[in-house]
Amino acid sequence: MSFEVKAALKDDPDNRSLVISRIYGIGGKEFFVDDAEMLFEEALEAARIGKIKTPFAYIGATEGDAGYMPERVADPLTEKATTLNLIKIERSEATGRLETKGVSARELTAMPKRIAPGHGACPGCGIFPSVDQFLKGIQGHVVILFHTGCGMVVTTGFPYSAFNVTYIHNLFQNGAPTLSGVVEAFDEKKRRGEIPADQDITFIMVSGDGGLDIGMGPAIGTALRNHSMIILEYDNQGYMNTGHQLSFSTPYGHATSTSNVGPRQFGKTTHHKDTPQIMAACNLPYIFTAVESDYRDLIKKAAKAQRYTKEGLVYGKLLSACPLSWKSDERMGSKIVQAAVDSNFFPLYEIEHGKTILNYNPEEKGKKVPVAEWLKMMGKTKHLLRPEYKEVLDSLQKEVDRRWVRLKAKHEHPFL
Repeated sequence: MSFEVKAALKDDPDNRSLVISRIYGIGGKEFFVDDAEMLFEEALEAARIGKIKTPFAYIGATEGDAGYMPERVADPLTEKATTLNLIKIERSEATGRLETKGVSARELTAMPKRIAPGHGACPGCGIFPSVDQFLKGIQGHVVILFHTGCGMVVTTGFPYSAFNVTYIHNLFQNGAPTLSGVVEAFDEKKRRGEIPADQDITFIMVSGDGGLDIGMGPAIGTALRNHSMIILEYDNQGYMNTGHQLSFSTPYGHATSTSNVGPRQFGKTTHHKDTPQIMAACNLPYIFTAVESDYRDLIKKAAKAQRYTKEGLVYGKLLSACPLSWKSDERMGSKIVQAAVDSNFFPLYEIEHGKTILNYNPEEKGKKVPVAEWLKMMGKTKHLLRPEYKEVLDSLQKEVDRRWVRLKAKHEHPFL
């Protein structure tokens, strides 16, 4: 705010007002009456002598060692080390779609980890198995931006981070436009000759479902501008970083800290947001859904996503287990998300240039289960299996069935 005040005052070149910038309360530091008196005395002294000794400072913060430099704990990843060329991608002449071959879990273990172990995620957290699998399908240099959220908080304990690649952090609402600006700067530097014309970087924004609540508008704006980047959403169905409040991706009837279960509430009262279909309406070249329990499908889609960034923006959604909020066994995450797939709550599909392709149909595989089979695996939804909540369960099943029928129709008809 002090910069804004100063800019307004200095709009008049004859204005010689002195402006002192002081930041207080940062990091939860207390601010006392004595501190306020000190600021007034400092301002009076500056007015008396006609100059400011220290234009900018923090109040109450402990000053660090100006010469401190954290030790390097990992060497930078080279383009050669991260370009294994194990996955073959070809465009089918018959369908015009990209087809992938050569996803070998054993061979892909040679891909260096872009996110290192040793971060502070909860046991059983689904974010990092999913994101790690996704990054195995990405070749070469990567720049990753994380929205504020669990994935960001647990990987960035000062003075280190768990990232082995160039990493950017911005707030819930700012990630997509921030990274799109980096993409534009990168392209401009190549145009000017400041970066070699053949230099290639894949830009990836990672966000939770909360980040794509708050940041939905800017994400759609980035999609409509069709910047060459990937938006990857890990959906754990709530604002887990701040106390597992409900998000728009929280399903109907699910209990959270802001959708309680009791005499007057049965959990969340509205159905979940279908983000892939929202992004599909932006006419992106490629959209996909994936889960860690089907790692080959996830890695294939990552490789295709990277190729499709040559045409513009890609969006992907990963269903991510959260044992703390879901009240589930931390060893069951992969089985729970697979049950969500088998119940058709979270179908696996992709959209290439407007054409929807189902990648897995549990009905054809003989693995289709009712939604109740998925819900009984989590403490946050067990109440829905009780007789008094039958109407809520039936409503959720009906909505899941409706969306599944629509998705199958889109798969079957090229113009839907």
